Amino acid sequence: MEYSEFERVNYEYMLDGYDKMWIDGGNKHEAFYSNLPAGKYVFRVRITDKSNTQIVAENSLDLHISPAPAASWQAICMYLILLVVAIYFIVRFLRKQKRERENTLQIQREKEQEEAVNKMNMSYFANVSHEFRTPLTLISSPVQTLCDDETITGENKKLLYIVQRSVTRMLKLINQLLDFNQLENDALRLAVRKTDIIPVLYRLIDIFKLNANIKNINLIANILEDSFSMLLDVDKLDNIIGNLLSNALKFTPSGGKIVVSFDVVEDSVKITVRDTGKGIAEDQLEKIFERYYQIDHQRGTYNWGTGIGLYYARRVAELHHGSIKADNAADGGTVFTLLLPANEDAYTQEEIITDNEEQNFVFPLQTESQYHGDESVRNHAKEKTEKPVAKILVVDDDSEIVHYLKTLLSPHYKTFASYDALSALKIIEEEAPDLILSDVIMPDMSGYEFCRTLKDDIHFCHIPVVLVTAKTSVENQVEGLDSGADAYVTKPFDPVYLVALIKSQLKNRENLRRLLGRETKTDKIIEKNMLSPQDNAFMTDLYHLMETELSNTELNITRMTQVLKISRTKFYYKIKGLTGTNPNVFFKAYKLNRAAELLREGKYNISEIADITGFSTLPHFSVSFKKQFGTPPSEYTGK
Repeated sequence: MEYSEFERVNYEYMLDGYDKMWIDGGNKHEAFYSNLPAGKYVFRVRITDKSNTQIVAENSLDLHISPAPAASWQAICMYLILLVVAIYFIVRFLRKQKRERENTLQIQREKEQEEAVNKMNMSYFANVSHEFRTPLTLISSPVQTLCDDETITGENKKLLYIVQRSVTRMLKLINQLLDFNQLENDALRLAVRKTDIIPVLYRLIDIFKLNANIKNINLIANILEDSFSMLLDVDKLDNIIGNLLSNALKFTPSGGKIVVSFDVVEDSVKITVRDTGKGIAEDQLEKIFERYYQIDHQRGTYNWGTGIGLYYARRVAELHHGSIKADNAADGGTVFTLLLPANEDAYTQEEIITDNEEQNFVFPLQTESQYHGDESVRNHAKEKTEKPVAKILVVDDDSEIVHYLKTLLSPHYKTFASYDALSALKIIEEEAPDLILSDVIMPDMSGYEFCRTLKDDIHFCHIPVVLVTAKTSVENQVEGLDSGADAYVTKPFDPVYLVALIKSQLKNRENLRRLLGRETKTDKIIEKNMLSPQDNAFMTDLYHLMETELSNTELNITRMTQVLKISRTKFYYKIKGLTGTNPNVFFKAYKLNRAAELLREGKYNISEIADITGFSTLPHFSVSFKKQFGTPPSEYTGK
């Protein structure tokens, strides 16, 4: 080679296994290849003469391109292993799916067999129930005739009422069995109508009170409302509450307590049945609502029997667009909570009955005359119409003093007792006494602290507190009055004086109630210094609200509590304690008092005044006005 001519040397190259022909590289000393597949190659280079006709020299280089890691033989082996594992798990999954399908089919066949047995059982129950109705009806009619017999009096009459209620209860249980059969066949239908739920609850509770007394169980109705109208299927509620109370009575020990509470929470009615039994294990609180479920280790405690009562109650509650749940109370026992919708939008038009049948005391298989013949229910109705007896709470750690005060006051008032201030606070919440007699020296909390606690609480500050104590110094009396006490009595006291003082305090409360019932502002009440600062602020806000909402026909307790930012329970207790009436009655009285003021002013006619004060119709206004003032609005002079 002539190296002096290297710039004119011509190169050709070819990569065996990749190039198919020689590539002319000119006089450049390089060749580029990229992304060559893995494998073995021979790179050839040759030189031609100046005429490119003769090969002057040729050389070659063996090349080996290694595969990428993902394509190496190790990677391929791993892929094969993963493929085998995947096939194994796929086969295993398919076999599991096959077993599950077989188990599902087996369960479905067992369920179908169970449903067939259940239908057979329910058919049997239904047939037997129909057979029971005839003899029970034959018993019920003669018993009713004897109850209407005026020649039977005294204890014999009471025994007949017991028989009558028992027969009625048996007939209702039979109806429940028939309803259960319809429920299982999806044939049970809801039929709601506008009903006052309060007397319905009282009637249900009265039915169970006899059995509760026999078992020495205290059955308490904690119902704040005097009335509450809502869409309700009375028969369905009867079955639900009946099951809950029957369950609670059956397994609450002697000396225990059952409390039935009623409250309105947002757009729902909440009814709770709380007992003092042993409670239920946490993992079984939901299972007790399953059909035929029984707690074996708690036989004699909960759901011992057929095992359908709570299941039936929940199904009926759900049919009523409500719910039932069970919880264990913190201090022992079980709480069953029933929620039912209080708004009409929860029900379809097919579920609402629009007839005018009175539903306050609807009782299946019991006529209205039978209801009025039931002495226990009649007595409850009488209690509603008679003037209630004032309630006095005695708080003293000396049992002899408590016994003496109860003996002294019981002929005149309904008395309660507590031996310490902390338990007294609980009694006050439950019983809402009209007056409190309290000692000063007591364990845990002194009488001064107890009084101060009450007077600082908007819920209780309207209740008069009389301190009865052996501390006779002026400093002690001043301290008692500074704590908010309405009066201070030193021991030993004259019983005649104490009774007169209590009578005077209650009379002052009655005068305040009458004053609140006829006034439309708090100015005169403030002048007479009859309200505590907390009560004065509360009534001022309430009067302002009632004046603002004077023409609003839809104003109710829910609206009032929202504006005043107070709970429904506290609001009810406060109005009841201050005015002696429930909030709805007090608001109506306020509107009538405002109407009387407007009539005396003479600026508006009667129709305008009725509209201003929120009465929907003029006849309703006239009737209400005459009932309030003893004269129709057209003849009212204001004298």
